[in-house]
Amino acid sequence: MDQNCPDRSIELTMDRIEREAKRAAEAKAMADRFGGAAAEGRVGPAAEADALARRVAELTGCHRAPYRPTDWASIAAKPRIQVIRTSDREAEARRDLNAYQPSFFARLFGLDRDKRRALAAKVAEAVVQDEQAYRAAWKVAQAENTQIDFACKLAELDLRTINDAVGEHVDLAPTIAAVRRYRFATPSKGRFQIQLDAFDLVDLPCEEAERQPEGRALFRPMPMGKRHQLQGANVCAAALRFALEMLGFLPLDEVEVVVHGDLRDPQTGLFERYPILQLVLRHDQASSTPFMRAEPMSLAAQLGARINWTVQAGFSPIPLDEAPLAAL
Repeated sequence: MDQNCPDRSIELTMDRIEREAKRAAEAKAMADRFGGAAAEGRVGPAAEADALARRVAELTGCHRAPYRPTDWASIAAKPRIQVIRTSDREAEARRDLNAYQPSFFARLFGLDRDKRRALAAKVAEAVVQDEQAYRAAWKVAQAENTQIDFACKLAELDLRTINDAVGEHVDLAPTIAAVRRYRFATPSKGRFQIQLDAFDLVDLPCEEAERQPEGRALFRPMPMGKRHQLQGANVCAAALRFALEMLGFLPLDEVEVVVHGDLRDPQTGLFERYPILQLVLRHDQASSTPFMRAEPMSLAAQLGARINWTVQAGFSPIPLDEAPLAAL
């Protein structure tokens, strides 16, 4: 199966059915919550408004992170360390033992026996020291070689290694909360693709809040145009953060992000999964782009993202280009 095409598995088909039911439930909940007084809105606690603001910031501001590249390519290029067992300390102690020539008085009073025993003890101690030195060097070499092997697997884009290492080496926690799911793929040799499933409108906040006196807040239904803006900012922010983190982690010149979203098919009226954003991020872009300050949609456009979005209609499907966008 082409990894860029919508997944037609039974699991995702059932997921679509569940999401259709969720959309209907969300519409009913909105009607029940506001009734006929949508213009007036409803009053709730200020803490609820604060939680809503935090969720919106989480969805639309997760791209605000510094670029932290790791030079795994240099580590992968290092030669593996070979540790050779030596007995230098033992050999030196044996030379001292064999070279010992007791004096006449030492032999006369039996002092040579104590001296030989002391030298023999030093030989035994030297054997232990040689073994300890070998084990210490082996431990250091193993750690270094493990890191080199790890870097080589990253360079080979071994997906199992990447998936296992993401939790330890990459800070994706803020971004995972901003997408439905993600996975990594290698559509062709040397090409790394991050595939994201975006939140639908039903997954995003559908209200906006206005603070009132005495710890209260006024909640109103969010206009559809603002919901489209929220979804657009969320999709772009998540795509940017995933690209930024994985580019800094992998020994690659660029990484690609493809985001899929559920869009209504005008022919059937049903929701289908379509690509809605494609972005390639390079090191020179990541190191010179103000991720901490820029708004996600303008930043994605500045970086050349392929996207089809309007405030009136939200996202529309885009054609995926199989060639690297950086080469266009």
